[in-house]
Amino acid sequence: MSPASFTPEQDLHFVLCDFGRSGQAYVETDPSQADASTIVRNLLDGQFNRPLRVLALNVEEGWVRDVSQVIAAKVREVAPAGGTRADRRDPRFH
Repeated sequence: MSPASFTPEQDLHFVLCDFGRSGQAYVETDPSQADASTIVRNLLDGQFNRPLRVLALNVEEGWVRDVSQVIAAKVREVAPAGGTRADRRDPRFH
């Protein structure tokens, strides 16, 4: 198995989704695709079902933060005028 190709000082983002009766879980994400811009793009594309929260972490700096509001604001900012799949997601994330 080859090591993940990402910059250690890069913030990694994880999306907590609600899977109904199956419960909640953080969606598996390739570290090279865990940056904020890719998460926003994936939310706009409907890649996450019922997102509840987005956490950012930086191992190098030793912190974890809830960035749900920041990511949700960015999604609303860049969403096309006609709406997106993300508009139909869980209202707690919006």
